[in-house]
Amino acid sequence: MTTTGTVASAVKHQDMFIAGRWVPAASTFEVIDPWNGALVGTVASGTAADATAAVDAAASVNVPPPHARAGILRHVAELIEQRSELFAATIRAEAGKPITAARGEVSRGIDTIRLAAEEARHLAGATVPLDGVAAGEGLLAFEIPVPLGIVAAITPFNFPLNLVAHKLGPAIAAGCPVVLKPSEKTPLTAGLLVAAFAEAGLPAGMLNLVTGDPNVIVPTWLADERIAVVTFTGSAELGWKLKSESPRKRHILELGSNTAMVVAADADLDAAAAAAVSASFTFSGQACNSLQRVYVADAVADSFLHKLVAKAEALPVGDPDDEATVVGPLITAAATRRVLSLVKAAVAEGATLCTGGELKNGVLAPTVLSDAPPTSAVLCEEAFGPIVTVNRVSDLTDAIKDVNASRFGLNTAVFTQDLATALRFAVEAEAGSVLVNVAPNFRADNMPYGGVKDSGQGKEGVPYAVRELTQYKLVVMGK
Repeated sequence: MTTTGTVASAVKHQDMFIAGRWVPAASTFEVIDPWNGALVGTVASGTAADATAAVDAAASVNVPPPHARAGILRHVAELIEQRSELFAATIRAEAGKPITAARGEVSRGIDTIRLAAEEARHLAGATVPLDGVAAGEGLLAFEIPVPLGIVAAITPFNFPLNLVAHKLGPAIAAGCPVVLKPSEKTPLTAGLLVAAFAEAGLPAGMLNLVTGDPNVIVPTWLADERIAVVTFTGSAELGWKLKSESPRKRHILELGSNTAMVVAADADLDAAAAAAVSASFTFSGQACNSLQRVYVADAVADSFLHKLVAKAEALPVGDPDDEATVVGPLITAAATRRVLSLVKAAVAEGATLCTGGELKNGVLAPTVLSDAPPTSAVLCEEAFGPIVTVNRVSDLTDAIKDVNASRFGLNTAVFTQDLATALRFAVEAEAGSVLVNVAPNFRADNMPYGGVKDSGQGKEGVPYAVRELTQYKLVVMGK
């Protein structure tokens, strides 16, 4: 069964959104369907002056009170739900995401905005028991939650609705105006979301959309002292560069990983293989928490690898409009060439190609490598493609050592039936989240989400992001 081409069949045009108005630009850029090369839309290409105008608008807005922000967010969630097929079709067209996965992202996006609405209604500080020390006797102290200020939100292509929702929802809930710069590969979904906020009654200037060249827009915001927070999802190299160029701002950086999973000798191998396939190949591995490295106990390595390869080869590959498709195209032809080069380099260095490593129906097939050298790029860097490596380990000590050898540390997982193994791994693994008998790409939108080392700093997940965007002013009262 295939879907109808509600988006790709007609070329769209999208302007910027600044101070409550859709604003054209002197030049535009094109959004191309990664699957068939069709023109999906043209989009306004903003200038530095547009970026500054967006901050001007954000700086002048009267922020609505929490109950009003909650109501607006609930209305936005309703509008997304009403237009869910349009959102899904747009994600499919501009990101190349298989339509079934695109619908799943829309469902998550609705949840994310609804969670933000709940948080807006529960902003509160704590009382501080000053009389716990002699100096505080007779004094009353409490905190007042205060929004940090204007947020510059910079988002990637791979989740063009839900990752934008994770920036906008918490910021609006906290009372922070936003200037948004989505990926130039997937700006149309962001535009639909911004339009929903406008229709829901968000005051002009509270949310501003500037599209175009990040090398023009982002430096303007980094240099603007009125921007209080930079929230960014993308590469480690760019994330740390943003931080170094604006050190006095608050930063929430989600910078990706090369996620690892350990399969112990007592693991349920069928469950572990199924989790590995899902975590490695969903949306062709184009997620920051996609599984890239598996370390398997020697005693079960052959059996696990056999199961993994069989499941990988059974995945439907090709047309993202087909509802059965799991693995669709990478975002660009250049990305496909880059990932293929990683596979070829690993094989040249001594890895075994177990399956994949070639185009199938025009799409890079799910690729399983084994016994890659520790210095291989497929183990050391973020592939962001449908590749998983399987290496053997003699015991848990070696497995933890290999997991922690990475410069990244976002999610990791262990499959085992032994509580002691699970607890030791949870304590010693260097990652923001440790999952036990759960696929390592798992993310619920209300859980704290963020990594260590080159995977970034700060926490997303709606309640935690709201806290990141709020300062708590202490008030001390005497008699």
